[in-house]
Amino acid sequence: MKSIGFLALGAALSACATAAPPADAPSPTPARLDPAVALATFDSAWSSVNRTFWDTTFYGVNWPAVRDSLRPRAQQATSNAELRRVITAMLDELGQSHFNVIPGEASESLRAGGSEREGQPGDAGMEVRYVDGRVLVTRVVPGGAADAAGIRPGWAVEAAGAMTAQRVADAVQKLSGTMDARRVAYMAAGGAGAALRGTAGDTVQVKLSDGAGRMVERALVLRELRGQMARFGNLPPMEVRVEQDTLRASGRTIGVIGFNIWLPAAIPALDRAVDELRGTDGIVIDLRGNPGGLGGMAPGWAGHFVDRRDTLGTMITRRDRLEFVINPRRVSAAGQRVQPFAGPVAILTDEMTASTSEIFAGGLQALGRARVFGATSSGQALPSLMPRLPNGDVLLHAVADMIGPGGVRWEGPGVVPDTPAPVTREALLAGRDPALDAAVAWIVEQNSRR
Repeated sequence: MKSIGFLALGAALSACATAAPPADAPSPTPARLDPAVALATFDSAWSSVNRTFWDTTFYGVNWPAVRDSLRPRAQQATSNAELRRVITAMLDELGQSHFNVIPGEASESLRAGGSEREGQPGDAGMEVRYVDGRVLVTRVVPGGAADAAGIRPGWAVEAAGAMTAQRVADAVQKLSGTMDARRVAYMAAGGAGAALRGTAGDTVQVKLSDGAGRMVERALVLRELRGQMARFGNLPPMEVRVEQDTLRASGRTIGVIGFNIWLPAAIPALDRAVDELRGTDGIVIDLRGNPGGLGGMAPGWAGHFVDRRDTLGTMITRRDRLEFVINPRRVSAAGQRVQPFAGPVAILTDEMTASTSEIFAGGLQALGRARVFGATSSGQALPSLMPRLPNGDVLLHAVADMIGPGGVRWEGPGVVPDTPAPVTREALLAGRDPALDAAVAWIVEQNSRR
């Protein structure tokens, strides 16, 4: 089988080096879409799902009837944008995550591994989330454009380029009738984050409300991404970033590992991080904002924290069952004999935590090996493939169900934290991180008990 990924679309595109056009964006090619190509594209999308959907009853959806009702509209589509709307309407009938169309121009937006400075991806150096009806800055990268402009966590983004608070509010109002609050927050943050990305050297005009309610306007010159660029299937190149730190609390040393996506380029740094933090009193794994990636990485990295052979869950296709087996890691990256980390493990999640991140967090939680802090994850935890369609677009479609230890299912419900600690504007303005603070306090308590 082809490499299967677990990558939620909205955050994946938000994590891309450049902002991807939305599905209804006008096609860059003014020529009328060939009806034969439109029909072949629609039929290819329908057939891909028909061959691979894990439930042969399609959860009660009459899949042939869906095809018959929408096929004439596909044949009449005059542009790729119009065709995408028809295919998306077809996929929406299934009511599952990991079903969408990625515009071909987004997939080919950058060359992988290009060495020329011109056209390198860049960002504004800040992360945003949708909190209590506002897009808030939740993190400012030291040395980035936002940091240089004096922007601070807790400030509300009123506008970023063409993205405005009113447009976000209008979109949220429309989405609220069709999806739950977590998914709305996921989509709103993903869209706002994309507005803060582009080509290094470009300028993005931003308007923010600071902690005192004053309006602040800044022109942010996007800076080159600091991580490694890597590709995943037919998606655009994405930044891979692994960060680690140590904290001191009540006489205890606590390691923190955070990374933005599950791609092979992250493996060496992730393994080194565990080796370097092996002597700490506990480890916090920050998966907030991590949209997933290569599913097979989750059980492999989990072996650093589990001392017995176990499983993170079972992937169920139409014909097979694949166990996500955890094998304890007893050799370090340097080839030395070690034991898996035995101290307390805390995992941080939020509404942007998806796919492989949910399998890792939810699996270790269900096994009793980790405690989860933060907000309930996005609930998009299905294995998927990304074939290219005849018109050049990419079809993201799930090919299996995923069941965790004890029969838990994260698709829909998400990973529910053991200790809810959602972000608030008040905490951000005060320089506090509720989820991290709660995780650190728990690790200190666990060490005191031991």
